[in-house]
Amino acid sequence: MSHVMEQSTLTIDSLPNEIIIQVLNSFPTRSLLPFAAVCRRFYGLVGRVHFTRLVEAARLQDHQVVLECYHPSERVSTPSLHCEYLGMDGLAEAGNDARLGDLYDLYARFRPFAGDEMHSARHPGMVREIQPAQAPSHEIFLDSDELFSQLCTVTNLVKLGPRHGLFSSIANVNETVVRVWRHWLAANAAESKQKQRASSIADDPSILWTDASKTVGLRFRVVEDRSTPAPVLFGREEEPSVSYSLEYQELLIRANWLLLSFETSEAQEVTHAGAVYFPGSGAVYHPCNTFLQCARPTARQFEAMATTFVM
Repeated sequence: MSHVMEQSTLTIDSLPNEIIIQVLNSFPTRSLLPFAAVCRRFYGLVGRVHFTRLVEAARLQDHQVVLECYHPSERVSTPSLHCEYLGMDGLAEAGNDARLGDLYDLYARFRPFAGDEMHSARHPGMVREIQPAQAPSHEIFLDSDELFSQLCTVTNLVKLGPRHGLFSSIANVNETVVRVWRHWLAANAAESKQKQRASSIADDPSILWTDASKTVGLRFRVVEDRSTPAPVLFGREEEPSVSYSLEYQELLIRANWLLLSFETSEAQEVTHAGAVYFPGSGAVYHPCNTFLQCARPTARQFEAMATTFVM
């Protein structure tokens, strides 16, 4: 007796969206986004998963952004800045059916402040007990023959540990050296008086972007120091010496990049548990791992100890 086996016609197109979303959720964001190129249906589902992750990352649960921005010659003396989360404009308006291109243009905004405010702004949702102090600033001086100055910027996303100064994990968001040009300082010093702002973040001239992709940007209020004495004699084509004060207003991080750093921080939590972060150096010290590494005996020492115990 022969049995005819009917071939199943079940395909991935037959699966409901809920099952496909559950499968897509198992992939990290770096592996998830390429699935958007499979078909139009996957493009929409990947966008929904990505939007949900952006909403979760925007909460920054137990996380905080730490900024180091200093002149190369002032690395040791410049303190690091903690950053208070201000929000992610356009995320709520984008909605669950937002296009990936629209989500790519979103930025998270932070307010850099001195480390003394850390205790009052540590936990999200807590009422601030200390009034915000004066905005931190940078002083930049350019000689007559200098066209630009330089700033080293290091942005890290850290997960707060049980004690002040102890972080469970550290994920680097961006680390680069940016040039601060003389003409940019002059233009923004003039625009600071007018208090004009561009319609979009990417087109805002007051933002100093740390990379060509505009992943991380710093919005400064540029104030020219008129007290700097001008030279008595200088050439007709020479620019005079100038001094500016750069007051921090906002730190901007592209939402997608913040999400990737958030996932990296979560994945590194076990590896970096109990680590101590040294501001200004970028170093992560693992006391337990260092002790175990020093206390680990060599094969010969282990054999000698084993022989001693057996005898």
